[in-house]
Amino acid sequence: MILMSLVPGKKRVKNLELMDVELNKYCKSNLDDLAWKKSYDAIFFKQIEDRVMGVEFKLDSLNKKLEEISKEKKKADDADGSLVQQLEESVKNIELMVSRLKVELDKKKNISSADGFLLVD
Repeated sequence: MILMSLVPGKKRVKNLELMDVELNKYCKSNLDDLAWKKSYDAIFFKQIEDRVMGVEFKLDSLNKKLEEISKEKKKADDADGSLVQQLEESVKNIELMVSRLKVELDKKKNISSADGFLLVD
C-alpha cells in the first residue's frame, strides 16, 4: 500500500515538474517578447528623438533668419524714417522760403504802389 500511495505522488511530482517547465517556457517566451518590444521601442524612441533634434535645428535656423530679417527691416525703416524726416525738413524750409518771398513781394508791391507803379506778375 505504501508503494501504491507513492506512485500517485510521483505522478504528481512529474506533473508539477512538467508544469514548471511549461511555465518557464511561457515566461521565457514572454520575456523574449518584452525584450524585443523594448528593443523596438528604443529604436522608435531614437528615431523620434532624431526627428525632434532635426526640427529643433530647423527652428533655430528659422529664428536666426527671422532675427536677421527683423534687423534688416529695422535698418530700412530707420533709413526710411530719416529720409522722411529730411523731406519734411526740406518742405518746411521751402515753405518758409516761399513765405519770406511773399513778404518781400508784398513789400515791393507796397513800395511800388507808393511810387505810383504797380508790379504785375
